[in-house]
Amino acid sequence: MKVHIVNGDMVGNKLTDLEGDMIIWREMYDLGPVDPDMNDRLLKKRAVFFENMLGLPNELFLNTCRQQEQELRSIPIDADITLWFEHDRYDQTMLLYLLKSLKERGLTNLYMVTADAYPGIDPFFGLGQLTASQLTALHTDRIPITEKQMQEAKLGWNAYASDDPRDLVYWLLQGECSLPYTKRALRRHLTYFPSEKNGLNEVEEHIFQLIHEGIGSFTELYQNVTAQRSDDGLSDLHFAAILDHLKPLLRLTEGTLPSYDAEPEEAVLELTYEGIEVLMEREDRFDYAVSEWWLGGAAVQHGEWRWDGEKIIGKRT
Repeated sequence: MKVHIVNGDMVGNKLTDLEGDMIIWREMYDLGPVDPDMNDRLLKKRAVFFENMLGLPNELFLNTCRQQEQELRSIPIDADITLWFEHDRYDQTMLLYLLKSLKERGLTNLYMVTADAYPGIDPFFGLGQLTASQLTALHTDRIPITEKQMQEAKLGWNAYASDDPRDLVYWLLQGECSLPYTKRALRRHLTYFPSEKNGLNEVEEHIFQLIHEGIGSFTELYQNVTAQRSDDGLSDLHFAAILDHLKPLLRLTEGTLPSYDAEPEEAVLELTYEGIEVLMEREDRFDYAVSEWWLGGAAVQHGEWRWDGEKIIGKRT
């Protein structure tokens, strides 16, 4: 039996000519709380987070997660499995979770299709940019996933999902990982931790600078940030959640931010007085903007952990 596991419908819908069953994975492990053991209790916690942050209905989230987990558990032990995952943080965290889960089930006949570039496509954001025929051709160059890589993925997931992000820093420095893009993606993950200087992470700092320079529309901000950070895999919903999380340092002057349950009107944003003070490093963002937020398994809503460019500083209270 052949099985393909892909990230999202965009790629899955283009692979209909390939032999085998298709499992389309719909999760966002780069956003919301995660844990080394993604049990039902944790899924419920994630469901509440996504409903509050994105308007994604609680039951829809839980039903989707439980259904895809059941599909994963139903794969025969001798199946030929191909995982289609890109180079960015969004995909690589998903890949780590899936490899850990497949290893725990004893599945070993695994292959991977991945890429961080494609001839004639620049900038390259991922496999979703390719045509059905281009994707099908990549299948002939799939890479075997070794038992060693599956063990590396398990250790990498556990470090990423730890409630102490210093575990991830240690794993990046000391742990082996021969998966093509994993360490690169998780190093990029560290830049999402609040900075020492003003509490803004690299993405938030970039957003504030753009708005300060006069770029205020959601679309322009999103396009600019994602063009600069193609290793992140930021969706528009994740980007909207980041902006919403920055209130009261940002103010909507027009429109609404994208959410799961509403058709957005083009949003326009500006920095508040407090936002300018934070950008100028005269204030810390956590003196003003505090709401539930997670980076991997680490809670950061009160600025508990800071990234100084080389190491995690913490824990703060």
